Amino acid sequence: MLTELAVGLVVGVAIGWLGYWRGVLSASGIIGVVVVSSLTFGAAGWVWGILPHLLFLSWILWARFGAARKAQLSERFSEGPRRGLYQVLASGGWATILALLHRLVPNVTSVFVAYVGALATLNADTWAGELGVLSSQLPRLVTTGRRVPASTSGAVSGLGCVAALGGAWLIGLVGLLLAVLLAWLKNVSWNRILLWLPLAGTAGGMVGCLADSLLGAAAQGMYYCERCQRETENRLHSCGQVARQVRGWSWLTNEGVNLASSVVGAAVAAGVAAWLAQTNISW
Repeated sequence: MLTELAVGLVVGVAIGWLGYWRGVLSASGIIGVVVVSSLTFGAAGWVWGILPHLLFLSWILWARFGAARKAQLSERFSEGPRRGLYQVLASGGWATILALLHRLVPNVTSVFVAYVGALATLNADTWAGELGVLSSQLPRLVTTGRRVPASTSGAVSGLGCVAALGGAWLIGLVGLLLAVLLAWLKNVSWNRILLWLPLAGTAGGMVGCLADSLLGAAAQGMYYCERCQRETENRLHSCGQVARQVRGWSWLTNEGVNLASSVVGAAVAAGVAAWLAQTNISW
C-alpha cells in the first residue's frame, strides 16, 4: 500500500502542477488532485488510480481547445476560473470513497463498476461542457426546451450530447482494458461481466450527466447581476456586485451538483452490471 500511495502522490503532484501551469487548477486545486490520486492509488492500486487522471487530463486538454471562441461565447470561459480544492474534491469525492470501500470489500466487482460510472459521469459532463459550448446552435434548457445562451446551467446541445457519450465511453473502455491487463500480469482469471464495463460506464455516465443538467436547470442556486445583466452561478459576481438569486436552492452549488450526479452515475452503472449478471448475458 505504501508503494502505491507514493506513486499516487508523485503522479498527483505531476498532474496537479500541469493543471496549474495550464491555468486549469489553482494552488488548492493541486492539493485536491494529490489527495484524490494518493487515496485511490493507495487504497485500490494502479488500475483504480489511473482512471481519475483521465478526468483531470480532460480538464486540461479541453480547456485549451477552442479557448479563443469560448471566451467570446461565455463569461465562464472568458474569466478562465481555476478549479480549487472544493471543486476537485466534489468531482472526485464519491469515486474516492468507492476506492476506499474497495479496500474493505476487494472482491466485489460492482464497486469497481460503480467507480467507473462515477468517473464516467464527470468525464461526460466535462466533454459536454467544454465541447458543447462550441456548437453552431444555441443549446436548449433541459427542463423547458427553450433556447438559452451557451454555457447556461442545465442546457444541452446535440454536439454536447455526442461529446458526453465519447467521454463516458472512454472511461468505461479504459477501465476494462486496465482490469484485463492487471489480470494478465498476475496470471489470474477476471470476471467476464467486466466485458460489459464500457456499456455500463457509458449508461451510468450519460444518466449521471442528464441528472447534472436537470439539477443545474431546476435546483442549483442561480443569480443575476444587475450591473452586468448576466446570470451567474455565484452570489458574488466577478465584477464585485452581489447578485440577486433568481432560481434554485442557494445551498446547492455547482460542486454539489457534480457530487450528486456522480452518485447517480455510479448507481446506474452498478445497476446495469447487476442486471446483466442476473440475466447471465455473456460473450
